[in-house]
Amino acid sequence: MDASPGVLHSVEMLDAKVGGNPLPLEPFVNWLDQHGRLKFSGLADQLHAEIPELGAADPDTLEALRAAIVSHLPGMRATLMGSNPDPHLPKPAQDFAYLMARSNIPLSAVLRSYELGHAAIWNEFTSHLRKQQSWTVARRAEALESGSIRMFEYVQSMTGETITTYNRARDSLMRATNSRRNEIVRAVLTGNGGVRELRELFGYHIDEVHIGYVAWSVDPMKHEDVSELARRELLGFARQHVSVTTDSSVIHGWFTPCKNSTFDDLAAVSLPRTIRLTLGTPRRGIRGFHHTHREALSCVDLTALHTPAPTRFPDVAVTVLATQNQEMAARFVDDHLGALRSHEDGERLIKTLRHYMDAHASPTRCGQRLGIHPNTVTQRVQRAETILGRHLDPASLALRLALDLERTMELE
Repeated sequence: MDASPGVLHSVEMLDAKVGGNPLPLEPFVNWLDQHGRLKFSGLADQLHAEIPELGAADPDTLEALRAAIVSHLPGMRATLMGSNPDPHLPKPAQDFAYLMARSNIPLSAVLRSYELGHAAIWNEFTSHLRKQQSWTVARRAEALESGSIRMFEYVQSMTGETITTYNRARDSLMRATNSRRNEIVRAVLTGNGGVRELRELFGYHIDEVHIGYVAWSVDPMKHEDVSELARRELLGFARQHVSVTTDSSVIHGWFTPCKNSTFDDLAAVSLPRTIRLTLGTPRRGIRGFHHTHREALSCVDLTALHTPAPTRFPDVAVTVLATQNQEMAARFVDDHLGALRSHEDGERLIKTLRHYMDAHASPTRCGQRLGIHPNTVTQRVQRAETILGRHLDPASLALRLALDLERTMELE
């Protein structure tokens, strides 16, 4: 509301007069008494026709909307008379907000009904006021000014309470839905049924190909966004999708790829900075549902803190298998890289070796990745060989595995 001196003066004048003599608002109150119920009831049909989401909703929506609109009459009248300083959302209006939440009607449509309703009521009143030829211009102006202020205050208050009521209902419904979904998915994973419920309640068919995933936030302030961000990232890749929340920051999910190349395409996805994602191998049926989930879980500890792309199980499968026994994995790394790890320049040399191996032993490509000259790459590889006391074979699976395992130890 504009806080200019003129408006403040008008509000003070209104409060003073309404407190003892409601004359300025008497025309509005009289209009409500004479025409309010009929106009408010008819307004329901108008809003139901003008707001697409309401028109497409359950047939009971119209009568619930009508009851909600008419229920505002006493509160609006009392507000205009100055005897309702703290209006509350009427019970039928609360019921309507709950119905909209349960019916998945967006909050924007509910708020649109208040916006259009406010405008329609005000237009009806001003039309009525223009017909009162016996009233002076000053009296009509005062009624308009006073009525607009009081009505705005009432509608603003009711809109705020409607938002609170709707969100409370949605939160309650989401908790119940998530709880039920968790139960069903848990039953599928443990072999205790749930397949039919997963299809009928959530539209997810278990006979399809599945890619399991785990998504989590690395930003402690952004946990509530994980589910929506993961869904958004996978939206263009998924033909069907279901997910469950294990805690406030971790999502376990499955989706059926849109096409055969989806899994390869996902390797090139650049994730939001705060989100990490692991993917199991595409697998079919209920056994595939289980296996791809376990694969996605097994990749979690191998996901680098700053990786911009999803971690796919086939890309790290050897490392996953090698880390099943942590003690033996640590000894394996120490046998192959121990002297280098303890060297003062070891961190830089190990990083260079990783890129060197990934570049298929090409100093030029490795140098491009690291932003250094190819000769510098060659010198670092030779220095690493000197420290380790042996030649480093680029084709050695053991060396590549040791470098990958060493990276997972950095993350611990």
